[in-house]
This record gives sequence, C-alpha cells and structure tokens, in this order.
Amino acid sequence: MPVPALLGSARGPLWACVVPLLAFLGSCSSAPKADQTAPTRIGLYDFRSQRRFELVNEAHTARLDQYSKVRENADRKVQSNEIVAELTGWLETEGFGALAREGPSPSRGATDAVWALEVEREGKPRHLVVSKSTSPADYARCRKLKDGFLDIYNATYAGQATQTKQGESPFLAPEPPSRIRRGQ
Repeated sequence: MPVPALLGSARGPLWACVVPLLAFLGSCSSAPKADQTAPTRIGLYDFRSQRRFELVNEAHTARLDQYSKVRENADRKVQSNEIVAELTGWLETEGFGALAREGPSPSRGATDAVWALEVEREGKPRHLVVSKSTSPADYARCRKLKDGFLDIYNATYAGQATQTKQGESPFLAPEPPSRIRRGQ
C-alpha cells in the first residue's frame, strides 16, 4: 500500500516531512513486516525533565477513547496501525533489538541514566536505557532511534483535552521583545 494511502488526508507541512520518511522506512526495512494489528506502545522517557512521550497504535487505544476524555497531560498520541508497525520495524532494523533488554524501562533513572526508549507489543515490553556510561558507538545508534521516534511523534496530530488548575494557562506566554521590556 502506498504511504500516502496510509496517512489518509494529509494535514499541514509536517506531513510533507513524514511522507518521505515513511517511504524511506518502508523501502529500507529488511526486517520482517510486523503484525499491524498487534497492540503496540512506544515510549520515550526523559529522566532529567521527567517527560514522557508515548505513541500507541489504534489496536492499542482507539482515538476516540484517548482524546474524548480529559486527562492529566497530552503525552500519549494515537497513530495508525500501519505507521506504528513501520516505525517498530525501522527501530528493529536500526538496532533496537540488539541494545534492548526484556521488561519495562525503569520508572526513575538510575544515578547516571539520561533517557529510555521502550517498545511494548502485545503486553511484552523491551527497553533500552541511555546513561552517561553508554559507549559513543551505542549512543550514536540510540540517538538515531530516539530521533526517528520523535520525528513520527511530533508529526502525529493529537487533540487531547487536559485539565488545568485555576489561574494556570495551557500555553506559554510569549516573551515580549527586549525593546519593550526595557521601556516598562
């Protein structure tokens, strides 16, 4: 199936970047095609900032179920089964399996842990942890995996409703230009 058909209706300039990336991933993948209907969750956990980024396929969580409920944060995004299967295959081709360990990633980083990437298929998680002691060669491979995940995550549209505290804004206030701040 051609990549544009997988994406459905293209939206905005980000999709223009995703289409070539997915075409590249699909053409370069020498790994066997993953079962596209298997519930899959891919997560990136930054231990320094305590941020979590999760991408799940529709077999894991339906879009309506995810986005119709008010949640604490908007860190989880839902993507199509096909795109998550391609991303999972690409991660394996680029070395995730060789570096990963069985089981879930640690909930908190060890003393020198920086971030973790976790892939869970059908309830079976595997993870890799990048720490200050990761070798330069492994770090370069891990960084490529992280960047590939974030490219798809950032290009995935999400419409999550979140709860804000009274007086809190869900948006950052723009910083006024320095020439205006000086005049105050």
